Amino acid sequence: MEVTVKKIIVMIITVLSSTTIAMANVYVDGLLMINNTGDAKSQSGFGLKIATSIRDDINIFFRQTYSSTTEDPNTINETEYMQIQGFLGGEYVFFIQQFPVAITLSAAAGMSRTEVNPKDDFSGIKDLGENGIGYGLWVGTQWLLTQRVTPFIEIGYSKSMYTTDFKNASIGGLQFLAGIRFTVWGKSKSLSNDYE
Repeated sequence: MEVTVKKIIVMIITVLSSTTIAMANVYVDGLLMINNTGDAKSQSGFGLKIATSIRDDINIFFRQTYSSTTEDPNTINETEYMQIQGFLGGEYVFFIQQFPVAITLSAAAGMSRTEVNPKDDFSGIKDLGENGIGYGLWVGTQWLLTQRVTPFIEIGYSKSMYTTDFKNASIGGLQFLAGIRFTVWGKSKSLSNDYE
């Protein structure tokens, strides 16, 4: 009897979970970014974001970004700065009535790695690299171009915190992101009905 009850509970949870997943939209964002990391300089880079809807106006996401810059290239002082971030977060999407436009607010936290690598050991700067934690807040705009393609821009602030190599450094600043969201499961807001 106890085994049967457990089987029924597992079956109900499975059905509810699969129904929720089947109703959810799944998005993949490709993006380019300008990343001001404070003491680790202003960097440019790219990223990938995977998101799923838990309501029509709320998404959860994971975003991985990579950015870098080289200071004083082709000189004895050439130094490469790099940052990788992997953040888990939430996104609120506010659709503007009668227009194919949405405003987004998002927040996320996760792991961050920053490195400073001089080309020449005689530059006076040593190799630095550290894993830490970080967080960020962003506001943006999306244009619902089609039900599958949505260009977007976001601007926000990101901060990384470390305990050894960058303990006394200020690693954080403004981020500007631009890219395209692809709806790979489900569909974006109806273009034919919602904007008439």
